[in-house]
Amino acid sequence: MASLHPRGRNKTQPLKVAPKAAAEDAVTEVLDLHEDAAELIGQPDPEMRAEMIRTTAYYIAEQRDFEPGHELDDWCEAERAVDEVIARRSKRT
Repeated sequence: MASLHPRGRNKTQPLKVAPKAAAEDAVTEVLDLHEDAAELIGQPDPEMRAEMIRTTAYYIAEQRDFEPGHELDDWCEAERAVDEVIARRSKRT
């Protein structure tokens, strides 16, 4: 018998994660902390970009209830998603 995850899904059944939504939230959250965010969105400095990626990776992991073994996948997905958000937002300005 398969064990159920605390949220009622089978552990072997992957949870659908929304990295783009997580990245949007993370980028907005990080930019809200910086006064000069309007100028930085096109080319955020490496430290700000890393903060956006860390926050996005955390949100992605949170959506999976922090199930271990996906850390590198979360980080790589977060990088892709954050770069997409930055590119899209920089086109708007």
